[in-house]
Amino acid sequence: MDQRASLFGFPEQRSWRKLLPYALLLGVTLALYASTLYFHFAWDDTVYIIQNYRIHGLALPQLKAVWTQTYLGHYAPIHHTFLALVHRVSAENPFGYHLAQLVVHAISVCLLYSILAKIESRRIALLASLLFAVHPTNIETVAWVSESKSTLAFLFFLLSFRSFLQWRRAERQRDPALCAVFLVISLLAKINTVVAPAVFALYEYWQSGLQFPRKRLLGIAGLAFISGLFVIVHLASFHGSASVAENAYYGGLAVHLLNLPFLVFFYLRMVGVPYPLSAWHMFRVYDRVTWEVVIAWFALAGLLWLLTRRASRRTQFWSLWFLVFLLPVLQIVPFPIWVAERYLYIPAIGLFVLASGVVVQVADSLSRQWQRATWHVLLAAVLIAFAWMTRHHLPVWRDDLHLWEATISTCPSSPYCHLNLGLSLLQAGQIERGVKELIRAVELRPSPLYLIALGDAYTLSLRDYRQALIAYKLALDSRSSALHADFYAKLARLFIRMDKLDEAERAIETGRKLDPNDPAILVVKGFLEWKRGNLQAARNDLGRVMAITGQTSPAGATRLLQHYWGNSAAVGRLIADLRAARGNAQPTTR
Repeated sequence: MDQRASLFGFPEQRSWRKLLPYALLLGVTLALYASTLYFHFAWDDTVYIIQNYRIHGLALPQLKAVWTQTYLGHYAPIHHTFLALVHRVSAENPFGYHLAQLVVHAISVCLLYSILAKIESRRIALLASLLFAVHPTNIETVAWVSESKSTLAFLFFLLSFRSFLQWRRAERQRDPALCAVFLVISLLAKINTVVAPAVFALYEYWQSGLQFPRKRLLGIAGLAFISGLFVIVHLASFHGSASVAENAYYGGLAVHLLNLPFLVFFYLRMVGVPYPLSAWHMFRVYDRVTWEVVIAWFALAGLLWLLTRRASRRTQFWSLWFLVFLLPVLQIVPFPIWVAERYLYIPAIGLFVLASGVVVQVADSLSRQWQRATWHVLLAAVLIAFAWMTRHHLPVWRDDLHLWEATISTCPSSPYCHLNLGLSLLQAGQIERGVKELIRAVELRPSPLYLIALGDAYTLSLRDYRQALIAYKLALDSRSSALHADFYAKLARLFIRMDKLDEAERAIETGRKLDPNDPAILVVKGFLEWKRGNLQAARNDLGRVMAITGQTSPAGATRLLQHYWGNSAAVGRLIADLRAARGNAQPTTR
């Protein structure tokens, strides 16, 4: 079929016309997601940006912390360095972070088209890239600043894949090195591209069958070795993290494997029918063999049999692209979050390419003009429907309150959903509703995570110190490994507010044994010394906090103290007393 008669054909007799697909993809991407530039932070964004002192500067101590320490159980220094660079320009203004995220995503969309056009027809490449640009399951990745780790990992994976393709065609010495470097950078952003060597091997199989050239076989083996090292680092950092210990893995590995077909079918359905869209999906887990489990496993086995016995190598490649990129989140390695839309960001591309190939094949088989026109109208309707769903659902992510009020309907029995809704309500000043949601979370699961959040609400929002102490002590009685230094700082903060200074000191000492350099512990210790009139000791403790966190400006130091202490009036009095003491004035009586 003459591609000039096709909706997705762009003649290239003139060089400027080669830019038309990129202009279309950029226009569609920016038109859909430009509104995110005016969104606030949502969900974990506060933890990754406001509370993450590692990114609040580019000084050596902060960069050392980024590159030598894990954060929330993950080792992702490229991601945190990226956030630090944006913070240098945008500080705590969400606009800069959303702009950076949108730019990375838009570049990835264009780069995806460039790569697909090298290994597929340009019509298939453009249609698949358009599907990727408009598909609603990408909302979570693009609109959520915390997921910049996924867009960065994808961008550098595409650069690695592009270098691999050039290596196959030109056999230049620099290409395998670039392939390895870009893959390492991708893995330092997020571990989800750890399966890239398998994808490279599958592409080699598509093009050459089982006759792998020795050099490329050794190169792919080397890349697989690099990925293996990152898997070890990830498992050690994530599953050894105290922050992860709170989330027990339901049922163990056997139960996770039992449910593997249902996970695959969930993601297959979400690609075709992306509904309902939610930040937190409830997933039915089978903990024993039932007839549903048997049928699901037979169905999955049947699909794999058809794929291996009846499909072309091209179909095998793109189908396995989908499955291989899903492997890290298919619960083979247990993970607390069973399913999430963001996990489809890269895998779905394989299905987009297969669907685009079918669309083009059908279009080429139609002989009448009205048939081709009708087919193009139907295809355009599908793209418009996906774009409308994306545009319609996107405002849910504009702030925490809108996100969790929209999400709670899909997870009414999840304590985590009630926790986040409660916290967002408190932040919005709706104290009574917020505390009720936190209580509901504790009723559903009285674990330390939810008890501590309830104790914080009683301490900071209601100033009901008796109820706060009950919540904290229930968390303490659990003897959970999740009770690290930050918890004891909160307990000490409560004791100080109750004028129980000796108990506060004991809580601080317990926290210091866990982490003597924890900023929360040092801030609360500074307030304890201030309460006791030891202003020099308070100045020393708070000075250590500023050195550790890299805070150099008075405004930044004030925000940091307010974050950990939670009372701006008390922070103001402490700062005033320290300044007065420096001028040899007598401190006021506490």
